[in-house]
Amino acid sequence: MASSSISFPTPLDLISSDDSSLWTKLVNLTPQLPKDVLEYNANNPTKTVTLLGKCEFSNPGMSHKDRIAKTMLQRAEARGDLIDTNSGEKKTILAASSGNTGCSLALVGTLMGYNVIVITNAKCSMEKRTHIRSNGATLWLAEDLPAKFPDILGTVTDYMKQENLLHAANPELYYSVDQYNNLDNKDAHCDSTGKEIYEQTNGAVSHFVMSSSTGGTIQGVGKYLKDKNSNVTVVLSDPEKSRLHGLLLNRIEGETQSKQMLADVADKIKATGGIKVEGAGKEALTGIMSTNSITLEHVDYSISINDFDAFDECRSIASAGLLVGGSAGLHGFDNDITIPGVCAANILMKKSCIIMALQQY
Repeated sequence: MASSSISFPTPLDLISSDDSSLWTKLVNLTPQLPKDVLEYNANNPTKTVTLLGKCEFSNPGMSHKDRIAKTMLQRAEARGDLIDTNSGEKKTILAASSGNTGCSLALVGTLMGYNVIVITNAKCSMEKRTHIRSNGATLWLAEDLPAKFPDILGTVTDYMKQENLLHAANPELYYSVDQYNNLDNKDAHCDSTGKEIYEQTNGAVSHFVMSSSTGGTIQGVGKYLKDKNSNVTVVLSDPEKSRLHGLLLNRIEGETQSKQMLADVADKIKATGGIKVEGAGKEALTGIMSTNSITLEHVDYSISINDFDAFDECRSIASAGLLVGGSAGLHGFDNDITIPGVCAANILMKKSCIIMALQQY
């Protein structure tokens, strides 16, 4: 009896696959919504509020950043950007990352046959550092690099600026990913994550909730969903010591409110230090966040969340059976100050489906 041939996907095949059976799943988190919302659902069965989590931690690199790593590197390779035209040698992939993108670039870049160097800073958790190295990349800490490259970096310790300076000094050696301004980042989520969410909910998605660091996920998913249904609401969940919430207010509510919020952020940072949640929030807009000269053009509004409330939400999500990171905790759901709770409080006049992304770290 002849045996049948069975094919299995590679790790790269699993990322943003065209095969819908390989898409990251949606999990029902509705039972964890605030009590008043659950009571509303019980009393209004035709206008219920549903909360779903997109299980991005099931990507091979354990986060949604696998999607951008694959798209950015495959497009760069197709353009010939990963080869030095003079020597014909492969360039080393160089990327600044707070952690998750570094893990994904290490995975995808190594699988594609390239050397990868990730620059992060001391805020990056030991788990992420180990993950980056385990996936085959070299890890540099931004605080240590001025001593390693004094002529190039001087006293610069900002990891994003370090990536730019090192690439400018050695363009034949490094390919700079520049994830914060690379529009392939946004396209990756527009072409895959947004499409998956829309099709997996049969178009029922009404809200998408996401924190932001590069802007790629919230801008890309937001664009796709709004192109399909202009009534979809996109909500930025932002750490309270991030400036993004205040910068977005300038577009939505005006300069006065924006200046007041940014002043409040500065006071909080001065009093208790910077953002504790990894991989979320920013001091300034990235290139992806200001396309078409519009601040976060696909975002409807934002809500500012305390770091420690986000960590509490991680514990709450764990009690629901899912271990996720701090940035996913910003999307939390078990009290009225967290994002889906606020959304639900505002939308109880119609049937709603809220989506939030869940990543490992």
